[in-house]
Amino acid sequence: MKTPGDRRARVRFEVFGAFWGTFDAGDAVRVHNLTPHGALIEAHQPLAVESVQSVCLMLDGQPAIADAKVRHLTDADTPEGHRYLVGVEFLASSTAFSDAVDRLMAYRSSRTELA
Repeated sequence: MKTPGDRRARVRFEVFGAFWGTFDAGDAVRVHNLTPHGALIEAHQPLAVESVQSVCLMLDGQPAIADAKVRHLTDADTPEGHRYLVGVEFLASSTAFSDAVDRLMAYRSSRTELA
């Protein structure tokens, strides 16, 4: 029901109670440190400490998804501009996610041994 002076194009309905939803910023982040238990990432936006975020690793074109809890947040000035260093702890992860982390860590380890 529209009230007098309301310029909305469509009618809005009042909602009672809470509804769950998701928000996907979809921004790529730079990974500074990675372990099977968590990661330190560089992000363009701050993430709320103690919030649970969905993390997606792309490896060989295949997505691997896990939930991660934000444990700490630090401001960082980089040559690319202002960023945030975000420490996350992986909560529940699929076998595909664990395998992707292991493969990335093994690849990085082999690269540093060759240098």
